[in-house]
Amino acid sequence: MKLLKVLSLFSATLMAAERPLAESASEAAKKLKAGGIATAESLNGKVTFAGFAAPAENSKDYHEKALFEIGSITKVFTGLLLAQAVVEGKVTLETPISKLLDPGLKFEDPRIAAITLKQLSTHTSGLPRLPGNHAAGVRDGDPYAGYDEKLMLDFLTHTKLEGEGPYPCSYSNLGVGLLGHLLGKVYGTAWEKAVVSKICQPLGLQDTRMTLTDNLLPLAAPHEEDRPAKSWHFDAVAGAGALRSTTTDLVKFGQAMAKPESTPLAKAFALAMQAHAEVPGGGHIGLGPFISKSDGHLSYNHDGGTGGYRSGLQVIPATNTVRVVLINNTELDGGAVIAGTRVEAPRVMPQEITLDGETLKEYPGVYALSTEARFTILLREGQLWTRLTGQSFLPMFAREKDRFFLKVVNAEIHFTRKEGQITSLTLLQNGREQTAARTEQAVPAIILHKATELKPYVGTYSLLGLKDLTLSLRGNTLYAQLAGQGAVPVFDMGKDRFEYDVVEASLTFNRNDQGDIIGLILLQNGFPVPGARKDK
Repeated sequence: MKLLKVLSLFSATLMAAERPLAESASEAAKKLKAGGIATAESLNGKVTFAGFAAPAENSKDYHEKALFEIGSITKVFTGLLLAQAVVEGKVTLETPISKLLDPGLKFEDPRIAAITLKQLSTHTSGLPRLPGNHAAGVRDGDPYAGYDEKLMLDFLTHTKLEGEGPYPCSYSNLGVGLLGHLLGKVYGTAWEKAVVSKICQPLGLQDTRMTLTDNLLPLAAPHEEDRPAKSWHFDAVAGAGALRSTTTDLVKFGQAMAKPESTPLAKAFALAMQAHAEVPGGGHIGLGPFISKSDGHLSYNHDGGTGGYRSGLQVIPATNTVRVVLINNTELDGGAVIAGTRVEAPRVMPQEITLDGETLKEYPGVYALSTEARFTILLREGQLWTRLTGQSFLPMFAREKDRFFLKVVNAEIHFTRKEGQITSLTLLQNGREQTAARTEQAVPAIILHKATELKPYVGTYSLLGLKDLTLSLRGNTLYAQLAGQGAVPVFDMGKDRFEYDVVEASLTFNRNDQGDIIGLILLQNGFPVPGARKDK
């Protein structure tokens, strides 16, 4: 329920220190136009709570009992529920979904019937991020509210998987949502009741629920930048992101992950926190949490995002560290606030060297970090540029052959060769290394611009039958934002045609006889949608 984002990058030779989570959150809150941030940080069992608000709001409203949607952090709870069901002998990790569904169901693709519970939890089922009939469950902008069991089973019984398993880890809200639905059947109740009775109550989590009741505090009002947003609701796929919680509950949950042997769910935690599958680009995934190394220590992480909320959870058992961030605005990223606790020593800029033109021609290409994230390397007028999906292009500078650094952020990218040919690149980022394999995909013919050249496209366009689309500039990159959604970059492919890289869609701009831009056409899923310019 979120896109992979680039964080600030690092030079491998530097050692990092840490600063309090509250300090990172306080700095981040200054960027908010509405809403606020609630945090909890547990260091060796000592917990510190803090709250910060946008300038026009009251920080006291963002206390340890303030209730937020936690989005995909819910998946960690659903994975732990699976582990507990295994501990109780109700299922195994290899139990196929067909065994828990109506035996009368007929699957057009037997590979779907054979999907295991572990594959659902680790995103290795081959199922898509969202089902093909997802739109049928949207209710007044609430994307999951009407997606019920009937729609889910209709999709599962009639769809077909691509290729053959085992499938690589590819994030699937549908998969974990289905897992939660099935676990509810295992326990003979709804998923929420199973989570409450099997996880929340044993761990003393009093306010972690899906359903708002009179016993819970009111939900912090959601925002998208400076605009009010709507809370999300869930039906069949609740296990993927439906929980609401507080920093009090989540830091207690994180402490249980850090020292599971002291909890009544020790065996379930032990199973859930094992590495069960590899994650493209480096690291692993357990039954829910993503597992990576942060400065040499195993770190368990998950972020979350719904229509007006963002969240982040980090647990480092070796140092008994737990960090929780809850935000009621989509403008910030919970994981990025947590990453802000890592402070590097002052950077010493590497010595730049010049590579000959023939050598530079070897690097351009598309490098896959995961099924959803990829690096694109371009060569333009003797300069290499890099972009990660959903981000702007940044210039790269050589420190030696196959090793490059960025100047605008503290970053390095190293290329790996096999028999002289470049096969992958490695991103060094916040104490981590992530590897992206070179693909056969052609290098896109993107035209890079200065901001002044893109300024004529900036404006608001009224899309026929849809909401307004706003084009804005961030640095030297044009960003498109459909009302109610986040802004994403679009890139010039020539002749007034710009392409998205986060989805398969394009914008083609129309001009009048004087050459002024008067409208555009959004093309997505084969459907053209015209839009007239409103500000001209």
